[in-house]
Amino acid sequence: MTHDTFMPSAWMMPVLIQDAPQGGGLIGGPSSTTTQQPASTADGGAGAGQTARPSGGMDMMFMILVLFGGMLLITMFSGRKDKKRRKEMMASLGKKDKIRTAGGIIGTIVEMKGDEVLIETDRASHTRLWLAKGSIATVEKHAKSVESTEEETQSTGA
Repeated sequence: MTHDTFMPSAWMMPVLIQDAPQGGGLIGGPSSTTTQQPASTADGGAGAGQTARPSGGMDMMFMILVLFGGMLLITMFSGRKDKKRRKEMMASLGKKDKIRTAGGIIGTIVEMKGDEVLIETDRASHTRLWLAKGSIATVEKHAKSVESTEEETQSTGA
């Protein structure tokens, strides 16, 4: 037995049978040549008993384009909502708002100048940091809710 002879194993047999030509012979054998019937007759119409069907490739391409367009629209609209929500949050920032940055720093806004914000992270040691406004991820509590909470604790504690 030489190495150049091909011996199919048992697990390859179904594949070979499926790929076998309609004539029933081996691939490349004398019975592998098949005759093809013409797609149309001499008068230009479809053959007897045959109907012309469009290829399935165009239908598949259309479905892919529709799905891609749908995903694109969903992405655009959800992005618009996020941008609008973030713009409203940035516009509502004010002094004494408790914020959290993208890096995880939590602090209270002390001062605002243009695109920069001074936050206080620790009252006891007066630790303050200047941050870019864009680094603010969320507003934990607005100043109005912080003031009302302080008033409630003072009224119940007195």
